[in-house]
Amino acid sequence: MYERRRRGDSFFEKILNYFTEMRREMDEFVESMFEAMRFSRPDWDVETCCIEPLVHVENTPESVIVTADLPFVESKEDININATEDMLELLAEMKKEVRFERWGTIQRETTFRRYHKLISLPEKVLPQEAKAIFKQGILKIILPKKFKTTPIKVE
Repeated sequence: MYERRRRGDSFFEKILNYFTEMRREMDEFVESMFEAMRFSRPDWDVETCCIEPLVHVENTPESVIVTADLPFVESKEDININATEDMLELLAEMKKEVRFERWGTIQRETTFRRYHKLISLPEKVLPQEAKAIFKQGILKIILPKKFKTTPIKVE
């Protein structure tokens, strides 16, 4: 019997390993669900009249590209962008208010006058070399990565 245990795991050890692995996978799944849902705060702030714009973050080999939809923002002078190595803050003033009436069960009326969004960047960037282009309500921010990869040719 001693040799049998030495050669491989016993039946009970195999079951224990199976359930341990299953628990680890379930923990990872639950964590990823909470990360995806981000119930921590809403997409608007009624007190400051701010709403979050729709944003797309693209991670390319050379840079991180952030594209934001900013309807009712007319010029680049109405936009403020603050960037660090790993975070981007976007503020923009609307020329036309967005008003919601009969919105939700408690909130009956609210007006939004500006956009505000904090965006966590997927990789470290060089904020001092960033470029931004605003055209027809679409803001595109190109942030070069801090560590660029250089392909090396094998001879």
